[in-house]
Amino acid sequence: MTVTNVELRGVIVPIITPVDNEDRVDEPAFRNAIRRLITAGVHGLFVGGSGGEGPLLTAHEWQRMLEIAQDETRDAIPLLAGAMDTSTQRIKERIRAIAALGYQYFVVTPTYYITLRAAGEHLRLFNACANAGAGLSMIAYNIPSCTHSVIPVEVLVDLAQRGLIQYCKESSADLDYFKRVVAAGAPAGLRVFMGDESCMAEGLRSGAVGIVPGSANIEPSTFIRAYAAAQRQDWDELTRMQSRITTLRANIPLAGSNWIAGIKYAAGLLGIGSGRVIEPLQPLDPEQQRQLAAFIKQGSEPAE
Repeated sequence: MTVTNVELRGVIVPIITPVDNEDRVDEPAFRNAIRRLITAGVHGLFVGGSGGEGPLLTAHEWQRMLEIAQDETRDAIPLLAGAMDTSTQRIKERIRAIAALGYQYFVVTPTYYITLRAAGEHLRLFNACANAGAGLSMIAYNIPSCTHSVIPVEVLVDLAQRGLIQYCKESSADLDYFKRVVAAGAPAGLRVFMGDESCMAEGLRSGAVGIVPGSANIEPSTFIRAYAAAQRQDWDELTRMQSRITTLRANIPLAGSNWIAGIKYAAGLLGIGSGRVIEPLQPLDPEQQRQLAAFIKQGSEPAE
């Protein structure tokens, strides 16, 4: 079984999924990535999320990914499993697989391809997913850049009031929306994670219980320091860490045409997998690779 009855907080890393030339999970590289992040001191891992390319894996490889993560982690830190797909029934299949493996937490976005428009559609989806995952903890994930829909604030509050969610990952980069979720959800016990790297410091200042940064796959220490600074209300240090986060974001996720390619290529430079993204995502071109390699070589994490 994975870690249960633990309050989620801190730095939850949406871990990348290294793959081979056939888009199969590269098990040794994936285990290496997990060990590296646990050693760094992160507070949890989000497996098969957007950064983990979970929706792009075959069903077989998606399950292998979950099994490997569970075996390698061995209760060291909480694991969140991504259950994102194009319809309620497809998501419910994933939830059942997650439950069978013994995971405690599963993460659901609005369905995609056919965009959800009405609050009632969001409620239908999350109600059905909560029923399918009875006994597990469901986490709502707002990422309109991928799903092209925004979970209405009133839906998140309703789900929290009825005990169907305790947590939300918010990755819209819309600070007004984020703050409305925090304020409206607080009386219902909703805890919100900031998922957009451009807003991490402001999110922590505004009540986020943690952050979910893709660039933490490469430099976890900066994000751990940012969270620790917020906990002790050291706003000068948090501002310094946000400056470094902004630099990381500009040079790694924004290195190519899609943000995953830069993170995976940077991981490959650190000896974690081949740097390959899953088809049909576009890898970095030679000039982008050169620029990113130069950035990684120069290092320059903020001094202690």
